[in-house]
Amino acid sequence: MLPLFKQRKTIGWVCLWVLLGLHFCVCNVSLGDASPTFSSNCAQGMIIKDMSFKVGQTLTIVGVAKPDATNFAVNIGPDEQDITMHINPRFNAHGDENAVVCNSYEGGNWCEEVREGGFPFQQGEEFKIVIEFTPAEFVVTLSDGSTIHFANRIGAEKYSVISFEGEARVQSVEIK
Repeated sequence: MLPLFKQRKTIGWVCLWVLLGLHFCVCNVSLGDASPTFSSNCAQGMIIKDMSFKVGQTLTIVGVAKPDATNFAVNIGPDEQDITMHINPRFNAHGDENAVVCNSYEGGNWCEEVREGGFPFQQGEEFKIVIEFTPAEFVVTLSDGSTIHFANRIGAEKYSVISFEGEARVQSVEIK
């Protein structure tokens, strides 16, 4: 686990995925005044812990899907076990083609899937996901401007874990 230093608002990472064989590489992380930690594992992807994503803030993720990607996921939650928002762009995975599936995972069980918005993702191309955190829901804006409204099912006003998994390279993560 590598600490992200509290004194700096932007942290640069230089292609850790090449050295560690990771699917995800974070080149730039900006988390305001938070003091999160970063860990990665080939099987799990990447996890940012001890950060603060609160009501009224916006999370922006920029990345590139691998040229042969089948899917990738961004997870937001209170800890590493529960996920309040799982956003899973699927090129060809789990019986879906060109679909964005959102869900939550509580107490060891997946909840009801939500499928809204377009599918602006292209294999091998850059994507941008903007997640606005309101008291009642997450409003996700995709690269093509389409939106997904997903309820804050766990109901917390602050989440401390963001994880990434699947076949994409994250270039930047920013919370404002």
